[in-house]
Amino acid sequence: MANKLIYLVIIVIGYLSFFVSCANIGMPRGGLKDTIPPFIIRSSPSFNQTNYTDQKIRLYFNEFVVVEGLNEKFVVSPPTTKRPVFRTKGKSLVIDLNEKLKPNTTYSLDLKDGISDNNERNPLRNLRIAFSTGPKLDTLRIVGFVKDAFNLEPVTNSYVFLYKGRSDTLIYKTKPDFIAKTDSKGFFAVTNLPADTFQVYGVSDIDNNRKFTPGADSISFIDNLVIPSAQFLAKRDTVVTGNDTLLIFGKTKFSPDPLYLLRFGEDFFNLRLDKSEHPSRKVVNLFFTQSVADTFNIEPINFKAKPGWNYTEKSVKSDSIRIWLTDSTVYNRDTLIFKLSYIQQDSLKKFYVKNDTIKLFFTDVMQANKNKRKERHKIEKEILSFPIGTNARSGFDVYRDITIESPEPISTFDSTKISLFEKVDTLFKSISYRLKIDSLNKRRYHLQHKWKYGTNYKMAIDSGAIGNIYGIYSKKLKEEFKTKEEEAYGKIILNIKNVTIPTIIQLLGDEKDEKVIQSVTVLKDGLVTFKYLEPRKYLIKAIFDRNGNGKWDSGDLKKRVQPEEVMYYLSVVKVRSNWENKDNWTLPTQHNFSKKIVDEELEAQKLKDKLKKRKSTKAF
Repeated sequence: MANKLIYLVIIVIGYLSFFVSCANIGMPRGGLKDTIPPFIIRSSPSFNQTNYTDQKIRLYFNEFVVVEGLNEKFVVSPPTTKRPVFRTKGKSLVIDLNEKLKPNTTYSLDLKDGISDNNERNPLRNLRIAFSTGPKLDTLRIVGFVKDAFNLEPVTNSYVFLYKGRSDTLIYKTKPDFIAKTDSKGFFAVTNLPADTFQVYGVSDIDNNRKFTPGADSISFIDNLVIPSAQFLAKRDTVVTGNDTLLIFGKTKFSPDPLYLLRFGEDFFNLRLDKSEHPSRKVVNLFFTQSVADTFNIEPINFKAKPGWNYTEKSVKSDSIRIWLTDSTVYNRDTLIFKLSYIQQDSLKKFYVKNDTIKLFFTDVMQANKNKRKERHKIEKEILSFPIGTNARSGFDVYRDITIESPEPISTFDSTKISLFEKVDTLFKSISYRLKIDSLNKRRYHLQHKWKYGTNYKMAIDSGAIGNIYGIYSKKLKEEFKTKEEEAYGKIILNIKNVTIPTIIQLLGDEKDEKVIQSVTVLKDGLVTFKYLEPRKYLIKAIFDRNGNGKWDSGDLKKRVQPEEVMYYLSVVKVRSNWENKDNWTLPTQHNFSKKIVDEELEAQKLKDKLKKRKSTKAF
């Protein structure tokens, strides 16, 4: 009997195992993807509740939620001194403000898109909660945008500070009374404000101290004090109910209109050595945080310097320096120690001479045997000659100069060893040219000639034309090239109107870095022509040069000077070969902060794709 019972149990287990194993375990197929974010079904405090004094806020949702990046996105105004704590439990979120709340104060909590559902991660966007610790709820607001002053791009994740006081030093010393943070479009909203007068600033707040730190933070500000207000605009309707009750419909108009804060970085003196390197025996590179101009000096410590032991080159901004070591007894050393001197500024803004000591190492490395064991040796390779660099290639632009560049500093340049020829019929004819040294790079020369369209040229440079500071001479060089045909270029002609101050008109590449292709300053209404343009898309920008120095200038917070205004031509200009783009551009009398630049070709393609998609959908 016992054996039968055992066999019966085995059969039942086997039967169940067979059918369970045949089941298809997995996610059910079909159905639409959940794209709906969670929503709040209950909260404590309730929305716009008064007389709420608990430092904890509890939100209850219709589904399980998670918080993603809420620590960085969350903003409470007025700001608290301690960081809030977030706790999720099932379908609820608890926000602990972590300190006792101020009495008779309206708090506004901005959670942005920091809450999502647990499964599909659909974010609940633009969630704001307001409550008051007293009997009155403040309802005024200040909204606007923070944009980069130089290119009008929206500034994301930037703080906006509001101060009740009237002192210009509050931004440096005091935490703000109210606070907001910009979204991906640079938009901010400081809500639930009391009736008061405010200073408004936009601050990057890199060090997260809720103050403006010169040299670290970028800044923007509104020139005047801002007074928020609200007015209910009633609209009477003819509908009557009950005992001739007149229904009133309307809306609340908030003032001021959206503000625009233009962010800029102040010119701040913070000169220091950022990096030093010794990439080759004869070169030492020094990188500074700002221009060292004429304040820089270098002295050797571990060797006695002979006259002319180095040759110094500076970058365009003088913020990096290349030291060419010209003495073989110096550059053959494996260790070099230098004392650097330059001007610095102390905490009281007083200048003094700063001294740095740097130690640099360089050792030649060579592979000594077949077993690939590495051994270090001092080697000195004899170099008989060096190649010349040049930009002369086929498809050469008629508006360019030929550049002739030496890889190392030049001591002699024999221009009589350079010959330039133009092809006439089947023969090359010698032609004249002009040679000019580059104003910034003394290793580069410009060979200038009035080039003809679609013409063949030849340049020949004899060996030994250039001698460098190490007594080595250049190799022989021959280059044949042809200039582009006139039909290869396009042209933009703009009729600029309403010019009231010196205005810089820039032609920019249609890429993120907006590289300047050409630039011209206009003083009055008239035509601006950009010639020799490659077939491609371009942007056009105007800089209102208030001080007439020919460049864009940043702002100054202490002097309450705004950065120079910029404006964009609100269409992408597509240039075609052998074509002139002509248009009028009337500069507005009031600033236009828009950068909604329309690409007509791209918009047309989008419309075409949309119609094609709609047509294919109807087919089904």
